[in-house]
Amino acid sequence: MYQSELGPRFDPAGLPRLRAVQDLLERYFDASSTSQRKQIIAQIDASGLPPSIVGRIARLRENWSALAPGVYYINKKVGPIDIRYFLGIPRLYDLSHPWPLVVKLPAANAFLTQPPPDAQAVTQIYTQWMTDELTAHPDAIVVMPLLNLDELYGPGPIGMNLVMQPILDAADLANVDPARVYLIGHSMAAHAVWNLAIHYPTYFAAINPMAGSAHDSWQRIRLGNLENVLCIVWHDASDDVVNVDESRSIVAYLRNLKYDVDYTETRDLGHVPSPQIIEDEYKKLRSRTRDLYPPRVFIQSNNSDTPYNRADWVQIYQPMTPGEQAKVQFSRGRGGMYLYQNSFRVIAEISDPHTIKLATHNVRLVRLYLNDQLVDLDHPLKVIVNGVTHYDAVVPQSTEEMLKDQLFLGRGWRYYTAVIDLDLSESPATAPTTRPHPHAPIEYTTPEGERKIFVPKDN
Repeated sequence: MYQSELGPRFDPAGLPRLRAVQDLLERYFDASSTSQRKQIIAQIDASGLPPSIVGRIARLRENWSALAPGVYYINKKVGPIDIRYFLGIPRLYDLSHPWPLVVKLPAANAFLTQPPPDAQAVTQIYTQWMTDELTAHPDAIVVMPLLNLDELYGPGPIGMNLVMQPILDAADLANVDPARVYLIGHSMAAHAVWNLAIHYPTYFAAINPMAGSAHDSWQRIRLGNLENVLCIVWHDASDDVVNVDESRSIVAYLRNLKYDVDYTETRDLGHVPSPQIIEDEYKKLRSRTRDLYPPRVFIQSNNSDTPYNRADWVQIYQPMTPGEQAKVQFSRGRGGMYLYQNSFRVIAEISDPHTIKLATHNVRLVRLYLNDQLVDLDHPLKVIVNGVTHYDAVVPQSTEEMLKDQLFLGRGWRYYTAVIDLDLSESPATAPTTRPHPHAPIEYTTPEGERKIFVPKDN
């Protein structure tokens, strides 16, 4: 597996050191305090292994086992979140190489019967779905989150976490290829597919929303975030449940941005796609392998929560002029979202290995995450923002920064060994620094209406 991850950079003579650092990585991700992690980082640095190598092998887990093929029900707690999902392991699963991950979001129909199915019946329903999926497509790992009828799959943070946490957890149990993760849903679940993808665009190679929508204004603001996600969309013109114009308008918007989108519109099928349509869409979905480090990234948002303002290697920490803040309360589920009045945007492009160009709108604090696959980190790197140079220096690499980001994104999904933080409210510095604002303050409003300032700290 080390040879597979490192390619030409693998040196058999260095295997003992790789294994020693792998042990340290396991301890790092199991650690419960910042002080413990700092001690482990010091040991990793003392090994002399470059951050770029550490980043590549961090995806591997010592606890991966030769899982027997079949369906597993996973029920655990991560922080305040109960994670419940079904994991399907294909017949020929081999942990020595990464596998595609297909995430299917079942609709609610099967659970809205009278009387509703009990726990045993629900397990039987899911097990049959999973078995059918593994039989039809034996070349992928499958995840089906257990549907919470109160939270659904969002659009709020709690519901979205009920999908995202199983995805992250599945990668701890099985060798998942982060470049081949796919999200599928129909009807109510298709609404969730759109919503999850625009909030977490970094994770998916392709999505397949069938007869779904994302028509709220705060969702439309985020549609541009799908630049590096292939959208495979189906809708029927005679659908009397979800109007076909919902899909047409999204597809038109994405095509206007010159994004890669595949749209199939049928007639006289109604709301439910035929088995042949489902299979055709699946094949197109699975044909896409994601560029883990795309040269161009688009991120637009009006959300006050930092986790939703990240796309690939760009993260917006704070807008220049946020305007008023309001809480959006959803019709189902607990909590809601805090949204700013004014949206903000970054379009980032690597024009050559030594130059990054940003076009920004209403952005004060932005962070760029970089590695050796994106730019040349051995020589000075220039960052030009709206035509003005804001950074021009060699960017130091850091194992600590790389692993802290993996705690944020999830272990092994990406590795970034260098960061540049820019405060665009200031004039470009003559002596650039890499971390002028390591923990950008976030302004928010409590449910009681009190405005506060929160300064993030390390866990």
